[in-house]
Amino acid sequence: MDHGIERSCQIRPSLSTAIAESRISIVIFSKNYASSTWCLNELVEIHKCFNDFGQMVIPVFYDVDPSEVRKQTGRFGEAFETTCKDKTEDVKQGWIRVLSDIASIAGEHLQNGSDEASMTEKIANDVSNKLVTRSNDFGGFVGIEAHLEALNSMLCLESKEARMIGILGTSGIGKTTIARALFSQLFTSNFHHRAFVAYKRTIRDDYGMKLSWEEQFLSDILGQKDFKIYHLGMVEQRLKHKKVLIVLDDVDDLELLKTLVGQTRWFGSGSRIIVITQDRRLLKAHKINLIYEVEFPSKALSLKMLCRSAFEQDSPPRGFMEVAVQVAELTGNLPLGLSILGSSLRGREKKEWMEMLPELQNGLDEDIEKILRASYDKLDKKCQELFIYIAFACLFNGAQVSYIKDLLEDRLSVRLTMLADKSFIRITSPYETIEMHSLLQKLGREIVHAESIDNPGKRRFLVDADDIVDVFTHNTGTETLVGIYFNTSDISEPFFIHEKSFEGIHNLQFLIVCDYGWGRKNEARLYLPQGLVHLPRKLRLLIWNNYPLKCFPSNFKAEFLVELEMEDSKLEKLWEGTQALGSLKKINMRNSRYLKEIPDLSLAINLEKLYLFGCKSLLTLHSSIQYVIKLRRLNMGNCTKLESVPTHVNLKSLKSLEYLNLRGCIRLRNFPQISLYNSTGFFWSELISTVSYLEQASSSSRSRYDVFPSFSGADVRKSFLGHVMKELDYKSIKTFKDHRIERSRSIGHELLSAIRESRISIVIFSKNYASSTWCLNELVEIHDQSCKTLLGRRSVIPIFYDVDPSEVRKQTGEFGEVFKLTCERRPEEDKQRWIQALVDVANMAGVDSRNWCDEATMVKKIAEDVLNNIITPWNFFDESVGLEAHIGNEFNIKKRRL
Repeated sequence: MDHGIERSCQIRPSLSTAIAESRISIVIFSKNYASSTWCLNELVEIHKCFNDFGQMVIPVFYDVDPSEVRKQTGRFGEAFETTCKDKTEDVKQGWIRVLSDIASIAGEHLQNGSDEASMTEKIANDVSNKLVTRSNDFGGFVGIEAHLEALNSMLCLESKEARMIGILGTSGIGKTTIARALFSQLFTSNFHHRAFVAYKRTIRDDYGMKLSWEEQFLSDILGQKDFKIYHLGMVEQRLKHKKVLIVLDDVDDLELLKTLVGQTRWFGSGSRIIVITQDRRLLKAHKINLIYEVEFPSKALSLKMLCRSAFEQDSPPRGFMEVAVQVAELTGNLPLGLSILGSSLRGREKKEWMEMLPELQNGLDEDIEKILRASYDKLDKKCQELFIYIAFACLFNGAQVSYIKDLLEDRLSVRLTMLADKSFIRITSPYETIEMHSLLQKLGREIVHAESIDNPGKRRFLVDADDIVDVFTHNTGTETLVGIYFNTSDISEPFFIHEKSFEGIHNLQFLIVCDYGWGRKNEARLYLPQGLVHLPRKLRLLIWNNYPLKCFPSNFKAEFLVELEMEDSKLEKLWEGTQALGSLKKINMRNSRYLKEIPDLSLAINLEKLYLFGCKSLLTLHSSIQYVIKLRRLNMGNCTKLESVPTHVNLKSLKSLEYLNLRGCIRLRNFPQISLYNSTGFFWSELISTVSYLEQASSSSRSRYDVFPSFSGADVRKSFLGHVMKELDYKSIKTFKDHRIERSRSIGHELLSAIRESRISIVIFSKNYASSTWCLNELVEIHDQSCKTLLGRRSVIPIFYDVDPSEVRKQTGEFGEVFKLTCERRPEEDKQRWIQALVDVANMAGVDSRNWCDEATMVKKIAEDVLNNIITPWNFFDESVGLEAHIGNEFNIKKRRL
């Protein structure tokens, strides 16, 4: 402000200092501007600061044409000439030069009759925006650029329409951080008003709460304290003609949206409203169709986030790589977890990191738990119950929606969509598979543990092996117990269960005993020396590997049973007589080598799957199978004593049958008449495969496995690989499973043997495949084995899962970045071996997921490809009755199709 400063021909030092210490100069050229020598001298100072220091200059042409200023013509030129009469030529030329330069800068032109109020506001906004420098507070947030680029594209700032978008994602994934970075970036944009706010319901009175929200919101966005309103609708009235930037954070109440941002027409042209929430349903209800869903970062980005937080650098220091990768995996790549754990481990020695690993594996950090628990507490009771069910021992995590509905009888399954909408789970295509984040799963277990800390028998679910042993040892199980998941690999010595251990657990619905044997094959950890007198009547799911008894308790009732899985059991029979099996959908007795008979299934009217693979004592199939009219899959492969399927059973009546496997049934001599097509047009290719093909005896003696899968990451295992393995199992293809094998930098002896004793290897290249040194070492061994393979035999099938084959061959793109990170501080010899294997295997004929829009079809194609590469002609069925015609028909049909 120049009040009190005397004007004269020479510019005073105070004015010169003010110009030099200002960030912006506004030069208002009018018709009489050049009549003042001190104005022209000010302009010389401004021009000097503009040239020497980059000072910003905004010229405003007030009722004068810019060309008149540049060329000193018209009335402006007349005034200029009058001022120059008694001045030297040097002074005049200096003024002419600065007038020409400053008037050439883009500015504002206010002509006679223009809207002066609008021009004034425009100039003020322009100055305000130029004075606000862009913050770099979020420059250290790993991956922020990609989020901002996607959001800016969605916002489409060049569009003049008002636009509303949503930012969606699970708790802790970084929604608010991303939105704050976006808000900071947009702050310099031309918005009249801006606000980043988060409000919650504090009173029950609906109208009063809405009034309070409007008052608080208008106070925040207009910058007026204690803003008072007396009726609703003031947001629209005050902001209807204003271009606003509004961010509503952590929204969980639809009424809040209706009250503050009811419709885009409430705001001026070019306005942008951003709603941050976990609830997809809320966005849909408010008709927000532009939704940016924040995904979990890749492994490489997750490791970088952890390192920024823990080491203040992009990669781990020397010696920390392996433990840092483990910690990042324990967070499930959740940005919140990466930040909190990284900060808590900052400055600690590697030994301390290693000591904290078991605690991180078994528990949940308190700060992370508080944030996740706050989201859980907002769920209704039934959603909370279903959340606990899914978190329980992976019971439903990784399962299909249809499977959950079967087990819960739709009591809770209707809440699945609500959990997905609120970002507690994901339902992935194409199989509608449920996925829950590992930290949320740990939260569920912490909640259950807190139900009864001192007496685990009073909790709803038991997962911890020590707690289960305690309950069975002291017989403290109660009717509160709904589920038990007992992984016996977590106990160090054999455990003996009392015959009456299940008597007090009346309401148990889910019993899972993972007893895969230790030491010698099929040697159990659990023993029932006195047998078992009772199993809970309400059991819906019973899975017990290596079940040690010859029969179920005589009083066992299966009326509620939906799924029965007793792989590798000692069972000789299940139960006597006919039971009410209306709920039963699946029986799996794989490799129960002592099983001599299956029970009467005449009342199992909903049974869909019957797996008897490897039941080597089974002589025949019970005739009641003809009443199982919904049976889709029947697998009796490798039932080596099976001699016949009862000929009076008409398999044509099993119209739903999609899969039948009799491969390996070397004593089978007769079975009922079938047709090549059933009512749904199903083609019996698996049966024909059974008849026409079998592995060569010499090959079988050399190979323990048909397939060895090489992959990296639990995400690949749970999503894609799980479906591939399931499809291979359906086709009775023996696949190596790596459960309980310790991974290390160098490939272990057991893995080495598995590769060498497999007939074919599937290598699933994902973006993070190269993050694992043991994967790369596996690949080298697979590559070496393929080089030894006889000409013409295909022994490796590469699968490029969401990664370009050229990136694998050339180690470029995201794959290359991960590979480069893994190679740091590794010997050059290792790096060259890995590169050679990557190049050669990636050059082999394989399957590229990007070429398939339907993953289910791709999985079937992979399984067929594997089958075609491991099967060879077989002639053991020459004496079988009635097969020749089927084989002939099969070949004729193939010819017609060709």
